[in-house]
Amino acid sequence: MTVKDLLILTPTVIKELATEFVRRGDECMRANQTSQLTACFFLAVRSVSLLCGMEFLLKPNTRDSWDVLARSFMESRDLLIDFRFDDRGTRQKIHAWFQGNAWKAAHKRCETFISRVGGSDSELGRRWSMFSALSHPTVQAARNSTAMTVSWVSGRAKIEDFNSIMEPKLADFLVSISSLIVVTTFDFPGWIPLGCELSRMPNVEPFRLSVAQTVLPILGRNKDASIPQP
Repeated sequence: MTVKDLLILTPTVIKELATEFVRRGDECMRANQTSQLTACFFLAVRSVSLLCGMEFLLKPNTRDSWDVLARSFMESRDLLIDFRFDDRGTRQKIHAWFQGNAWKAAHKRCETFISRVGGSDSELGRRWSMFSALSHPTVQAARNSTAMTVSWVSGRAKIEDFNSIMEPKLADFLVSISSLIVVTTFDFPGWIPLGCELSRMPNVEPFRLSVAQTVLPILGRNKDASIPQP
């Protein structure tokens, strides 16, 4: 598959994920409204909902808005990773979360776990921190928005290369979907099983495999292209 093929498939994949998350989330809510499983599906549904918004912002003159939403997605996905750990400390944190007193993932712990099971560095904490600079009114964010606004006000956007500008964002978006698939459909040792059924989502796993083959190399070539340097 090409990137274009994958982008055409994304609405179908997002719909399949959302439908399964709502189905399983409803089952978990009926059993216990404040359980670990319920918390995980709250975050899964929020993550897939944010992906819907991110898709509509994949345009040159809205990519600063995309950065803000991408940060929110990362927060939800990373906290979902944190909430899947099968131990007492995690369940205590989830209890505090339901009380409105916890929301930030333990990135070091999540990073160590993902590196161990995946054999690579996912840079969760580093990317979360970098995107933070674009989601708040920092000087980096203001400069970023100014450059994009000047581009479309001056008319320069009409002659800019869409592919070179948007390739990193498109790749990041596709990898974001793929990462949510891993976080919600894989049952690594040490995680509670969520019980999502891939048979109900026929396009999800082929999509993930195609992203790994087609998009990850693009993301590697454009590493940090869409986020500010610390």
